[in-house]
Amino acid sequence: MEKPRLPTSTISILSFTLGAWLVFDSARKLLTGYYTGEQTIGLGPWATIISALEIRPADMAFPFLFLGIIWIVNGVIVLLGATTRYERTIAISIVTLFYALPGTLIGILNIVLSLREKRSVRRSPN
Repeated sequence: MEKPRLPTSTISILSFTLGAWLVFDSARKLLTGYYTGEQTIGLGPWATIISALEIRPADMAFPFLFLGIIWIVNGVIVLLGATTRYERTIAISIVTLFYALPGTLIGILNIVLSLREKRSVRRSPN
């Protein structure tokens, strides 16, 4: 296995970081009944978006747990160099854009990096 390029490593690191946070925060919600910071600073902007869809933010613990696991698996897939790694990253990034602020920022960054890497991989002869 060859050493991944910097953008590919960045995609993996961002995937692992967001995935670990989502798993941690959703597991905390399931175990304690509260998301991180819920009692002190309140929920993030994502809760407003979810509430507008008439979904209670409290009901998002399992979807967030699942999404976190998908992000972690995505980080591994990107590092292993699967042929569809960038398409997968773009798809999960689009799904995560609603997770306002961390998911939006990481999602946009991953989409940009994935599109750029996909173009460079297509151009480079193997």
